[in-house]
Amino acid sequence: MRNNVFCESIIMNTLIKSLQQLGLTVYEAKVLIALTRYGSGTVADIHALSGIPRSAVYGVLTKLKEKGIIDTQSTKPMRYKAIAPDQIIDRLKANYEKAVEISLEQLEKIYNAPDIPEDDDAVWNISGVKNVTDKIVQMLESAKEEIVLASTYPSLDMAMDVYPIMEIIMQKLQEKIDEGVKVRITINKKQAISKKFQGAEVRVYPGEVSDNLLRGGILVIDNNELLIITIKNETIPMNLAATWYNGKEQISIFRHFIEMEWQVCKPIGSHNNGI
Repeated sequence: MRNNVFCESIIMNTLIKSLQQLGLTVYEAKVLIALTRYGSGTVADIHALSGIPRSAVYGVLTKLKEKGIIDTQSTKPMRYKAIAPDQIIDRLKANYEKAVEISLEQLEKIYNAPDIPEDDDAVWNISGVKNVTDKIVQMLESAKEEIVLASTYPSLDMAMDVYPIMEIIMQKLQEKIDEGVKVRITINKKQAISKKFQGAEVRVYPGEVSDNLLRGGILVIDNNELLIITIKNETIPMNLAATWYNGKEQISIFRHFIEMEWQVCKPIGSHNNGI
């Protein structure tokens, strides 16, 4: 008996959580479940069957009525009844999809609003392989004209080999190349990254890369945003972090050094690159 009660409690909690994901509150879910189980009831019945405070019952019933998932019977006292389960789910799905559509529309309006001033000096620190990877992918997706990746540092190449999650960066870069976005990449002698992309302009750093240099890489998108990727620890798991900038001054400074490195690097196939 005790096991049956325990199992039923687990099932009920799971159902309540599922209904919450479809847009109901805990109280709304409990009232809906009670009405579905017992057919119909008055406010007093619902209070007793659902276990929610009587003072909250009227408000909950009003919300469920607005969502179109319960009906009312004009009796004295008023009785309430849940519609069929398949109709409940259809209504909740429709309400959820409408809420998603409206939310997306409004968020895009806010995001693209021309009258909202941009923060020209924004700086964000990011840590963790997944978080850094997600940011890189987000930046690549926004590229319209040019992507510059300074990846002459062996540790960044190592990170891409170690973590399968970073394969999405390679896929996204190739997608952008195929879309016609100009992609420039600098690598070191030991990297084989040039074989991974068709259509990118790749140059090779002719000398040995010192351990004293930055362990990581730099990504520039359309001269609008820049990401400095750093690897503080090359042991597994790696300590991967990044700093994102969108200030014109910061970007221009780092872009200057990137362009200097680009000039020093040799095109693939050059007799002087040693590969």
